[in-house]
Amino acid sequence: MRVPVVGAALVAGAVTSAALAETKPLARSGLWEAFGGTTSKGNPVCGISTGLDDGKYYGVKLFSGDKTFTIQLGWKEWKLEDKTKHSFTMRFDNNSPWRANGTGMHFDDGDAGLEITVNVDEVNQFNYEFKSSNRLYINFDTPGLASWNLSLQGTSAVSDAFQTCIRNMRSS
Repeated sequence: MRVPVVGAALVAGAVTSAALAETKPLARSGLWEAFGGTTSKGNPVCGISTGLDDGKYYGVKLFSGDKTFTIQLGWKEWKLEDKTKHSFTMRFDNNSPWRANGTGMHFDDGDAGLEITVNVDEVNQFNYEFKSSNRLYINFDTPGLASWNLSLQGTSAVSDAFQTCIRNMRSS
């Protein structure tokens, strides 16, 4: 049984504000959006994200030249301290779980979040499971952090745009 291990992000302060970044939507489907462009510091970036009505956020970002891609989860109700570690699993449908140790951080709007990094060599497997699954189940080991169950309706279209963005970013 494949159980990828996802490493903790080392720099929780590297959160880029969407308001300052020069990104543009590349595709939208359902609640999901693919985007590409540059960060507020001018670094090329490709990503996928969703913001849910209940204040939850899930985003995947790949920054040009990085050997990892970043996954960020956030919820306006969370009360997390920066740099604290929180283990959890992500499972796409009935695929093997992705185990992660997230680092507590805060987005520019003040909402608490968790950030993890995944080896860039695993981006294709992650993207395949993401776009071919119906649901994403996230279970936190930290008491008080409730499990998430996200619809992945529309992720196939945005995943294709994300992959195209990555190919274009790598070729430039």
